[in-house]
Amino acid sequence: MITFSKLGKKGNLGNQLFQIASTIGFAEKFGHEYFFPDWNYSKYFKNWPPAFYKDESFEIVNEKEFNYYEWNLKKGNYDIDGWLQSEKYFNVEKTKKLFQFESFSQDLYAKYSFLFSKKTILVSVRRGDFVRHPHYYQLSYLFYFKSIIENFPDWRDRNIVFTSDDISYCKYHFSFLKNVFFLEDLTPINQLVLGAKCDDFIISNSTFSWWIAWLGEKEKSKIIRPIKIFQGEFAERNNDSDYFPDRWFSFDDSSFGIEKKYFTLYVRGFLYEFLIDIRCFYHKSKKRIKVLIKQLFRGLK
Repeated sequence: MITFSKLGKKGNLGNQLFQIASTIGFAEKFGHEYFFPDWNYSKYFKNWPPAFYKDESFEIVNEKEFNYYEWNLKKGNYDIDGWLQSEKYFNVEKTKKLFQFESFSQDLYAKYSFLFSKKTILVSVRRGDFVRHPHYYQLSYLFYFKSIIENFPDWRDRNIVFTSDDISYCKYHFSFLKNVFFLEDLTPINQLVLGAKCDDFIISNSTFSWWIAWLGEKEKSKIIRPIKIFQGEFAERNNDSDYFPDRWFSFDDSSFGIEKKYFTLYVRGFLYEFLIDIRCFYHKSKKRIKVLIKQLFRGLK
């Protein structure tokens, strides 16, 4: 028997999908049954198994390293703990079947049918706590823009659909595009459903972006992804070479320029990043000043 008892408590939706898919992959590979605790998102997937629990002791097995490696789970009852972020752990057929959406998805497709009046490019932008984070490879607006114009010659004839945890950022940079749509005021699961309906994908280095592309991937889909997910010393300690499937296209935006007609985009982007830098500097300085003041008062006592 294999389970992942921390499901729903370790990361957000994208992380949780990895944990489920990899746990099932282990069960299939080593000939075990599997079960999961109650999960908030289970109602959205029509093939989700009923939750149950067997009163047996489970050995907790922790992930040893970030990249794919061989596990030994042949005999016993195991409670897996880790991020498990590689397709190589999956049983792809069973994972695709498990993550088929419930009937609510049809109502959502009907409501947003205008998005799919043409071939689509889904652009998934992750901001939030990734911005200026020392561990995560930083992607600017130029990565997404260059990914569109360099990889899709017919982009002007497509519908370009943006989804993000910071949709105002996307609007600021990309509203000038005549064929752009922004998914707003939607739950993560609804973003996942609509995003996966698209034809081609440009994704960030977030797990949620990864799953939109993976669930939405079709026979002729093109998926553009960053060159890596981590940076700095953290990247040296965590090998991410198995995170993206080999069939997805790695895109290094630093190798491409932009045409002069998009100069305004560049200027607006420069100003935006400059303001972000000032804000980050302000917050860091504020924290340092508070620490210095506390140290000063301690010294006066």
